[in-house]
Amino acid sequence: MAKNKELDMEEYFNEGLAEKTEPNNPFEVLEPEPPRKKKASGKKMKAMKRKRILIVAAAALLLVLILAIALLIAKRRNDGARYARKLASGIGQQITAAQKSAGVTLAQESEYATLNTLYASFQGITESRKSCHIEGVKLPQWAIFCNTDAEELTNVTYYNYALLEDSIFGTKRKSYLDPNLVSLGVPAAQVEEQLDLKPYRIQYLQGKQELREYRYCYKDGNSDEIAAYVITATLDEAGMLKEIRDVRRNYIGTLLASPAATES
Repeated sequence: MAKNKELDMEEYFNEGLAEKTEPNNPFEVLEPEPPRKKKASGKKMKAMKRKRILIVAAAALLLVLILAIALLIAKRRNDGARYARKLASGIGQQITAAQKSAGVTLAQESEYATLNTLYASFQGITESRKSCHIEGVKLPQWAIFCNTDAEELTNVTYYNYALLEDSIFGTKRKSYLDPNLVSLGVPAAQVEEQLDLKPYRIQYLQGKQELREYRYCYKDGNSDEIAAYVITATLDEAGMLKEIRDVRRNYIGTLLASPAATES
């Protein structure tokens, strides 16, 4: 009988029954049961989902904001018209003071030989670091020419060469633009809104007068040829339109004319 009991006890332990919790055993250390995870309620799940959506949306908005700021900074660095206005505010001052006020450093000559040949009389120039190509000729996207008299800034001229990259004749339009339809006494922004053109050339003169030049072209239905025009707007010291006129330009005729005919 004792042997049977011993075998029963051995069988008891071999089967692992001793590993189970024994009730009323003061010597057994009970391991705490792991806490059960509570399932989130429907409302809590929706709140968590909204939170994730808000986080993703905030991250996307931040990225867009960073890109917008980077583009704005890049544009401002290449904004020749803005630099020209700042330099023009120093007309009548010493050229060194005008440069410092505008945050611009003027060079004695352009990095482009074509500009040095075309505009030989300027005393200072600043130009875009970015380039464009007009009829195969490489030029800066914009350039600002300054003239002086006894080291005093007398006039500032801004050229937007990038406008002519698509066509040297100017912005393409469907028909003739009558400058007489533009009302006198309006600011430059309204002139350009009515013409739907950007200025190719802006010249700032003494007395705060300003000349703005616009180039455009269209296909003449009668002759089936390209008609090219230049519109010149004169602004008074208050920045209002004082006078506006246009003239038709024969660029092709100038190119085809012989040197002798041009000189005469």
